[in-house]
Amino acid sequence: MKKTLFSSSLIVLACLLGACTLKLTPMPDAPVPSQEVSQTPLLGKAQISCQSAERWAAAHNAPQLFIDLAPYYWDYGDQTGIRPEVMYAQAALETAYGNFGGRVTPDMNNFAGIKKADAISDATEDHEAFPTAEDGVRAHYNHMCAYTGLDPVGDPHSRYYLVLSSDRAGTVKYAEELGGLWCPAADYGEKIVNIFLSDMYNY
Repeated sequence: MKKTLFSSSLIVLACLLGACTLKLTPMPDAPVPSQEVSQTPLLGKAQISCQSAERWAAAHNAPQLFIDLAPYYWDYGDQTGIRPEVMYAQAALETAYGNFGGRVTPDMNNFAGIKKADAISDATEDHEAFPTAEDGVRAHYNHMCAYTGLDPVGDPHSRYYLVLSSDRAGTVKYAEELGGLWCPAADYGEKIVNIFLSDMYNY
């Protein structure tokens, strides 16, 4: 009887050890979730209308000056092939929806924080000033043309040539890539997309 119980115990122990062995057997690798981050193309046709952009700007208490820029942005978007809603969103970031308040003042018609080629600091005088609002929008597009590898419209400003002669010329295809290039902040491009552009789609 004792021998039988002893044998049964050995069988149970063997089963338990077998179960443990099965649990320790490596399982097949599970699929790894994609880490790819969505990117926002700078080039292409507008996905938001000019009228929607104007409503968006007005909803954020933009002055009439900034609202009136929208048709220029959509016009130069057609001319260059750069998406106007991305550019308008960038202008909103740079100017606080046209309220400015930083180094650049409204009378400078500089909606993208463009500096002069010989700028040595971040003072007001280090930034470009353009004769008209349309000239300022055109300069914004020309500056982006240098980054994306497109031909400029009309005569570019001096900083355009500085970018054109750098290894950054023609390399930027997505708004998120502007971080550390257009602006030193690494998350600059993400701010354009996540804070400004994404909200514009609601109007």
